[in-house]
Amino acid sequence: MGEHKKIAGIMAVCMLVFANPETVCAADEYRTRYEVPAGERGDYTALIEKMDEYEVREGDSLWTISEKLLGDGAQYMQLARQNAALIADPDLIYPQMRLQVARTVYVKKRTGDNGIETPEYRFGTEKRVSFGILESGEAFANCAMYGSEGEVICLIRDKEPQGEKALADWEKTKQTIASYVQKNFDRKVSDLAFHEYEAEDGRKLYLFTYVYQPDDILKYYVCEGICQTDHIQAEFTGFDVQEDVEDLVRYMLASFEELGENGQDTCSVNGYNIQIAPCEPWAVSGIHNSFVWVDTYLNALFEELSSEKYAAKKPSARERILDR
Repeated sequence: MGEHKKIAGIMAVCMLVFANPETVCAADEYRTRYEVPAGERGDYTALIEKMDEYEVREGDSLWTISEKLLGDGAQYMQLARQNAALIADPDLIYPQMRLQVARTVYVKKRTGDNGIETPEYRFGTEKRVSFGILESGEAFANCAMYGSEGEVICLIRDKEPQGEKALADWEKTKQTIASYVQKNFDRKVSDLAFHEYEAEDGRKLYLFTYVYQPDDILKYYVCEGICQTDHIQAEFTGFDVQEDVEDLVRYMLASFEELGENGQDTCSVNGYNIQIAPCEPWAVSGIHNSFVWVDTYLNALFEELSSEKYAAKKPSARERILDR
């Protein structure tokens, strides 16, 4: 990575952080919730999560299916309403019925000056977060956030046809990503899962999560989130040794807003020069390859932490990672 790119990266981050110092504040609680009292729902963004179709089996009831898929049997009437064309009586379902399954996910709204704001966009962040450059070996990101719930790198750029196409056919994109992982990261990546949400305003959010495990001891939880507005595509890649990073990325994604007047003809964010490397073309054009980035970054990090200098201070590899 040349020095000119590093300098450009520093300038980009400074523009984000210092354009308005008051915008870098602690976030409210951002944990994902599946049940919110009616009186509090105005404080949350309600997302409808599209889930896989379910084929009813012998012995199933809407209660047991709801318990299995939605985490709460008492939500069985959600399934009944979603499949009203098939289910006349919630107590009567039959084997081989194919049910469409979705659930409501509640994400805390961004409030006040919480998060980052530029003239073009804004989004919420974690409490007590630091901003800067993340670099290890050949991996580089000049818009990164460091907090107690993990590290998140951001790629915010003008929306382009390739990205629109990848998200418009999400089913095909999911298959392409799964095949790519199986071919290239079969031994390091597991538990790959995809999530698709629709917000109340019709905006769609896309996430995929996975576990990156370079050896038998260490594992990282990774979440890649993507959303598009009229002119912008925002991607957040979070990773941590704890699973909570998925909640954080979902919160940041749900709170992302493009600013300016509706219907304006132009709104470019490429001038901020937000950069991520490596960023070579891969199987899914228009979406950042988080698999290669995380692999490159963590391999270099593990190599650094395996050096004699670090090993002398912390004999356990896990201690060295958590201490960094």
